[in-house]
Amino acid sequence: MDLILIRVMRMQSYSAVVAAALLALSGCAADRYHWNLTHAYVSPKARELPPADLEGIIRLVSYATPEPIIGIGQSCSERSLDEIHVVTGYTNDRVTVFDLKRSGGKWRIVDHGDGSPSLSTVWYNC
Repeated sequence: MDLILIRVMRMQSYSAVVAAALLALSGCAADRYHWNLTHAYVSPKARELPPADLEGIIRLVSYATPEPIIGIGQSCSERSLDEIHVVTGYTNDRVTVFDLKRSGGKWRIVDHGDGSPSLSTVWYNC
């Protein structure tokens, strides 16, 4: 009987630690979301999106990466507002580019990868 109680207590302790870690991480993502909401560059084309869509895009990327959002928009050759690029994490030698697509009224990350800082504005210029 004593052995069972010890195992249960260990599992409860482990669960509490995991729950605290998840809460801390989600708090960081929420802070990042609010920072990105007020600081990210939003291109003129992306400003045509409804505010709820723009907030959803920022929330999705804020929870997908710890990097700050630099810019949101499209390349000038793209016409549909159902595809948006989000550039994050500017450093001297790389940025991360997220490709998002709206399908069924929901935004989804369809691709992401490294990009060149010198070309990064191409992704969100228009």
